[in-house]
Amino acid sequence: MAQDRELHEDFRRVRPALEGEVVRLRPRGREDLAPLNEMFGDPDVLAGLSQVTFPQPMAGIREWLERTRRDDTSVSFVIETLAGEPIGICSLESIEARSRVAALGIWIGREHWGRGYGTDATRAICSFGFRQMNLQRIGLHVFDSNERARRVYERVGFRHEGTLRRAHFLGGRNVDVHVMGILAEELVER
Repeated sequence: MAQDRELHEDFRRVRPALEGEVVRLRPRGREDLAPLNEMFGDPDVLAGLSQVTFPQPMAGIREWLERTRRDDTSVSFVIETLAGEPIGICSLESIEARSRVAALGIWIGREHWGRGYGTDATRAICSFGFRQMNLQRIGLHVFDSNERARRVYERVGFRHEGTLRRAHFLGGRNVDVHVMGILAEELVER
C-alpha cells in the first residue's frame, strides 16, 4: 500500500503541459473555472455525461476543483487549444495503482466539437496514463446515442468490450451504455 501511494505521488508530480497536435493538457487553475463552467452548462455537453444531469453554479465547480485536488484516485487536466483557449476537461479517474487501471473522463464545449480536439486530447491523456503512470488499461463508458464520442475512442484504439443494456435514462428513454477499453500496447499514435 505504501509503495502504491509512492508511485501515485510520483506521477502526480509530473506537471509539464502535455501537448498533442492541436491541444495542450495542463493543470487546472481558478482562472479556468468561469469559462469552463459556462461551456459545461450546455445541455448538449451534459447529455454525454452520466454523473451530472444539470448545470451548476460557480460554487459547484469551485468545490469540484478543491475536491479533485485532494483525490488520490484521479488526475484532471484542462484541455486548451495551442493558442491557449480552455475548451474542456479530461481526467483519469478511479485509478487503481496496484492493478494499473483507470477510467477516462472527458468533455469539450460544444462550440469546439468537430475539430479534432477530442481525439487529440484522448490520445494525449492515454499516452500520459500509459507512459508516465505505467497504466496497463484505461476504460470508459459511453452512451449508445453518442456516436461521435465512440468514433473518437475507436480512432485512438479503444475496443468495444460489452454493452450494458438500458443502463442509463437519457432524453426521456433508456439507452444502452457501451463499455470500451484500451491496453497500453493498443494506443494508436499520431
